[in-house]
Amino acid sequence: MYNGTIINPSPTIIAAAGAAITAGPFTAVAFDAAGKFVTATKNSVPVGILVAEEEKDIAIGDEITAQVKEMSVWKTGAAVAAGDLLASDDAGLAIKATEGLFILAVALEAADAAGQVIKVQITKSGYAK
Repeated sequence: MYNGTIINPSPTIIAAAGAAITAGPFTAVAFDAAGKFVTATKNSVPVGILVAEEEKDIAIGDEITAQVKEMSVWKTGAAVAAGDLLASDDAGLAIKATEGLFILAVALEAADAAGQVIKVQITKSGYAK
């Protein structure tokens, strides 16, 4: 029997920045080898999306918050359709997942071009085939 909860129900986590992050809110982050947040790339496994309250320019060592589950908003790096499986580009922006990219989320609405902020469902669905 347990008294209380041993699982953190929060949809966000806080970690230090392992590198300067200049894209700011609504961009994907991944962990570096030291367990610090860095901008996600096509070759990384994104862990979450920076929340709206984050600054545009984040310095090394700054404590930052990323949403790691549930619904979020993510800035696009290209046009996407509602229902597309999404991965990160090299700037932490949402693109349609193609073979070999890690799927972080599903688009809940469409974007006509890069730079739009759309609703997504964070799923962490593994690598696209």
